[in-house]
Amino acid sequence: MNAKHLVTGLVLVLSAAGLTSVLLGGNEGDGGLATDVDDPPTAGTETVADDDGLPDDGLVVYYFHGYKRCPTCNKIEALAEKTIWEGFDARLRDGTIVFRAVNIETDDHRHFVQDYALATKVVVISERRDGREVGWRRLDEVWQKIGDDDAYRRYIASNVRECLGELGLEAG
Repeated sequence: MNAKHLVTGLVLVLSAAGLTSVLLGGNEGDGGLATDVDDPPTAGTETVADDDGLPDDGLVVYYFHGYKRCPTCNKIEALAEKTIWEGFDARLRDGTIVFRAVNIETDDHRHFVQDYALATKVVVISERRDGREVGWRRLDEVWQKIGDDDAYRRYIASNVRECLGELGLEAG
């Protein structure tokens, strides 16, 4: 075997190992869902029954995550929640909007992966009418916008406003 074939084989093996690591083990910076489920839950993660405290008519703004969370993941959650509180505080106080950070690696919450076709940690807005979900919007651009706080906040706020409008509700 010549040196060129040896190097090519080594590159292929290392590439396959890296891809396997990302798919099976996750990487703190990649936003992937695969993590070590033996790790303890993140502090502040809400563990509630799926329907506890949800509005009959309004929005649930979810941030879906796993056990392991990188600094960017934490920022996506914190800035989403801050944006909701600062822009829609009256709606949060009256229960029209609920913010939930949900660990989808717990048995009770794994169904969200299929429900919202989750492929990474992300914000999802669920629209509810008469106690039932009538629509939802996955905000996939959070990863592209998180580097610019103002653009990220505008993205979150505009989607919340649009979803409220679709339900015939004012932003408050």
